[in-house]
Amino acid sequence: MARSDVLITSDELHGVLDGVDLLDVRWRLGEPGGAGRDRYCEAHLPGARFLDLESVLTRHGEPIEGRHPLPDADVLARGLGELGVDGSRPIVVYDEAGSFAASRAWWVLRWAGLDVRVLDGGVDAWTAQNRPMTSGDTQVEPVLLQLTTGQLPTIDADAAAVFGGTLMDARAPERYRGDTEPIDPVAGHIPGAVNVPVAQFFATDGRLPEETRLRELLDRPGPLAAYCGSGVSAAQLVLAAATIERDVALYPGSWSAWCNDPARPVATGEHG
Repeated sequence: MARSDVLITSDELHGVLDGVDLLDVRWRLGEPGGAGRDRYCEAHLPGARFLDLESVLTRHGEPIEGRHPLPDADVLARGLGELGVDGSRPIVVYDEAGSFAASRAWWVLRWAGLDVRVLDGGVDAWTAQNRPMTSGDTQVEPVLLQLTTGQLPTIDADAAAVFGGTLMDARAPERYRGDTEPIDPVAGHIPGAVNVPVAQFFATDGRLPEETRLRELLDRPGPLAAYCGSGVSAAQLVLAAATIERDVALYPGSWSAWCNDPARPVATGEHG
């Protein structure tokens, strides 16, 4: 898979806007419910429909499953079908600089076998070129969609505990070390994991770094797997690796699932 199979530029998107299903996935951790939709309604790319991360791209269960476990296939299919997505056209997802919602959407939709790319730089890249925006909600006819999930590699907690390659923790260094934990009930990291902060995987304008930089960041031994707080930002590492044709398995439950299981050991400090 090449970079062009994963990402689309604003110039490229402008030329095919009428031929794709365009989904706005604006979301930020900790913001009030509905805030992303409010920003969408205020201004979005022409023809875009709002895809809600919390209700479509995840489900909510027991704490031991994590904060953002993967959605059930029927819920995902129904949520996408309500947006007029039937799988017959390419899909493009976008968010904002500093958010990883589009990466999560890309991962979930590819996991479900759909053809999807991310707008590199998101809405910021689009508006930086003075491209048109529109407001309000985009009305579409719902369609029926059937999905088969499981088409990207994942690991669970048991596999993470004995992972034989490089298990990458995408959180900020202070959370990896266990100096602070603003969200989850326990601070620290999975024993054996190495810290590969997700902040390295996007530039200030929200675009993905160039291939040379990505190869430096992902030049690590053995098979690769990634986790974060709840399986959202780690998807950015999977996406970045896909552009240089490296496979990375995602641990969807991530730290929020691991640390809610009292049987799981916890490491702190600079090393795994």
